[in-house]
Amino acid sequence: MKYSFDKALTKQEIYATGPELAETMWKDRDEDWNKVYYYPHSQEQLVATLDNPVLMTDNEKIAQLNDYIAKETIRLLQQKPMRIVEYDWIRMEFEQWKYYGVWSPNIDTLLFCRAISDQNFDNVKSVIEVWSGPWFIAKYIWSKWKNIDEIVMSDINENAKKYFDDTNTDERAKFVLWDAKKYLQDKHFDLIACNPPYIPRPHAIEDNAYEWLELLIYLIKNFDKELIINVSNLADDIINPVIEASWAKVKQLDQMDVPLKVGNVLNNKERLDFLVNEKWLKVLNKDGHKYWQSLRILKLTK
Repeated sequence: MKYSFDKALTKQEIYATGPELAETMWKDRDEDWNKVYYYPHSQEQLVATLDNPVLMTDNEKIAQLNDYIAKETIRLLQQKPMRIVEYDWIRMEFEQWKYYGVWSPNIDTLLFCRAISDQNFDNVKSVIEVWSGPWFIAKYIWSKWKNIDEIVMSDINENAKKYFDDTNTDERAKFVLWDAKKYLQDKHFDLIACNPPYIPRPHAIEDNAYEWLELLIYLIKNFDKELIINVSNLADDIINPVIEASWAKVKQLDQMDVPLKVGNVLNNKERLDFLVNEKWLKVLNKDGHKYWQSLRILKLTK
């Protein structure tokens, strides 16, 4: 299954790809009527087009499709293991069940790429993507700016490194399986990119970067030259004072309102109430989604 987005993120196309063509799209015979079980994922068939996507998988928009067969086909495709994401000619194939705990890119990842698409990185020679997961942002950067000599991805999930080892083909890139705060202590990069955990929670364990906002705070306090980050309005009261204290030059590159669709938040009544009552999570019932936040991509320059 492939999700393809236009550069402006105003249109999403959903495709069946590869073996799904034989399994789901009635292409299980060749011209001589021989049985066909497999096609490469480069072969695809358009199933549906959605306007103004706000999620990678927007089940509300899918449910509203007038084409019943397209709607049911997408539901079948969602059960398949392959997820292909394509944005601005950058393509990433990801088998979710093969890399436990690592998730294919979400809409905030593509918002990040849209935000940096018109940036001038001609003088950038070294980049690190912190909390990289499947490193779509890093791939976007190295594919668009060939002048970059070194690109590092950092994450603590061994399966993220396994995905890198299985799929990377760029000799400039390397993956560091390490806590980014420790790794960065004696390293210097022209650009740090990070799409971090950005939803605050009550009773946070503030010494654990991957449970709250401490990773984001650390990067703001310690980056060398340029830092590009994703910030939710739910954390503005915490992050904005840290940015002001850093004396960095700040530019907002992009913004998008998106539904909050994190299962561990929606199913945690205490945390959900905290976000609604104390952190400006909007209750709108808009486009079939109840809870909304605003994401901003910020560039900080020393």
